[in-house]
Amino acid sequence: MPDIYTDHPEVVRSLLAEGGFTCGVEPRILQGRDPNWTCIVDGERVSGDLYVHGRSADELGLPWWLALVVAAVLAAVVATQTLLIVRLRRQRAAGG
Repeated sequence: MPDIYTDHPEVVRSLLAEGGFTCGVEPRILQGRDPNWTCIVDGERVSGDLYVHGRSADELGLPWWLALVVAAVLAAVVATQTLLIVRLRRQRAAGG
């Protein structure tokens, strides 16, 4: 179950509810979590539980630069996948 750490848990919970999540329900994956802060979604392609924590990521003791490193790695992965997809489509369009 993914966890969301935020300074504004009420805002996150309301945004999830507006986005199609059902909030304020018993967790299905990790029992014992506060149902008021558990949101679930059941879609055709995506389903699962989210748990909203009312604290900031700074309280986790993670350095700020770690978020930058993770963002850079994710950006590199997305860029690489995009380039590979474009290259494959061009090869298929060229007939080879």
